[in-house]
Amino acid sequence: MRIAIIGAGFTGCLLAVQLLRRSAGAAQVVLIERGGPPGRGMAYGTPHPAHLLNVRTANMSAFPDEPEDFLRWARAHGGEEPYLPRRFYGDYIGETLAAAGRDFPGGLTMLADGAVGLDRDADGVTVRLASGRTERADIAALCTGNAPPSSPVALPDAPGRILVGPEDACLPSILPDETVLILGTGLTMIDIAAGLAAQEHRGRVLALSRRGLLPRPHRDIASKPAALDPAEFVGRPALAVLRRVRALCREAEAGGGDWRAVIDGLRPFTQKLWQAWDETQAGRFLRHLRPWWDVHRHRVAPAIADRVGAMIASGQLQVLAGRLRSVAAVEDGLSVTWRRRGAAQDETRAICRLVLASGPETDPARTDDPLLRSLLAGGAVRPDRLRLGLDVDAGGRLIGHDGQPSPRLYALGPPTRGAFWEITAVPDIRRQCAEVAEAMLKSETVPPPAKPGFDPGI
Repeated sequence: MRIAIIGAGFTGCLLAVQLLRRSAGAAQVVLIERGGPPGRGMAYGTPHPAHLLNVRTANMSAFPDEPEDFLRWARAHGGEEPYLPRRFYGDYIGETLAAAGRDFPGGLTMLADGAVGLDRDADGVTVRLASGRTERADIAALCTGNAPPSSPVALPDAPGRILVGPEDACLPSILPDETVLILGTGLTMIDIAAGLAAQEHRGRVLALSRRGLLPRPHRDIASKPAALDPAEFVGRPALAVLRRVRALCREAEAGGGDWRAVIDGLRPFTQKLWQAWDETQAGRFLRHLRPWWDVHRHRVAPAIADRVGAMIASGQLQVLAGRLRSVAAVEDGLSVTWRRRGAAQDETRAICRLVLASGPETDPARTDDPLLRSLLAGGAVRPDRLRLGLDVDAGGRLIGHDGQPSPRLYALGPPTRGAFWEITAVPDIRRQCAEVAEAMLKSETVPPPAKPGFDPGI
């Protein structure tokens, strides 16, 4: 069996490792990545020491059945803090992939190239690459991660003035005294603000989002997740779930506990909760509740929260709730106009740089990726019901325009958020990689790989 994996960030690398381990090297894995070393991607490619993991080291193992794997690795490499720099994790995933390649010689092929098209036939798939070459495989998996953010308004042609992550690409070009507007107030904004503080930025920093909500911090001491009954939540309307969660949080705080334990107690069945909602209920959640869920569920390291909090207290960082209305190029930078939430009039201000950090673009129809555009145009894939990514079945098989799942095309990680919602964090993706790898190796579409040492002639 030959499997082509497109994308060598966390998801692609981990799928490759699972395939090699579970087939004992019998599966041939081709890992295709157009930029950067394996294991980094947008999340872990930053070299900046101010960019920390948002999850404790003890919870970041790449393997669901080896929960202390990353903790052991980190200690062996001199990292024992609860929240390590993200570059450590990129190193860990890269070394984990390299170790699997050494354990199963000949099972892994790395290609530094971009996938621009994919053709299917009765016998397999052909991946077309930017270099002009092709790769033949039995199965292909899209592990392309998050797409860059888009802007809600038209942007002018202003080279160097409008920046898009990752953060390490933005920070070096921002001068110490420049006024910066960051569009978005989530985790990416936190990374950018913390990075600016670490490089002793002196200029004003503005952060704008529709609600002006900031990610909540973790506690220094972790709370044990609450033991919650899924029957209280799964299958109930979004508003009823919200009311119950709020009540439990109030009870926890009143009893000397922590609301974080309640949110973490939802994790084991969050995907089932999401999948039980019809399009109407899921849409209501996205429109009204998603921002609140994001800031309570996806939290930041205490040290980073303190650093950003100090910027706010000093007045250097101002967080605004409102909508961006327009952006225009002017002689010394940009002129931006926004309207604050609840206000009747617009405000206009001159800035030096605009940084897009409003979260990844999820609608496949708005992508610039040539591979995805080709797959959409050919009918091999389609957007999910809410345009949060690509439509897949419960096993990660991509669903085409005909409504049928493909036995040869899979997607994993963020592109499958429409089906699973919680599929961007390490604990969710590592489980998905293990399950999909097992399904691929048992696929009836292609003959299963022979076990090492098995002679079919005997």
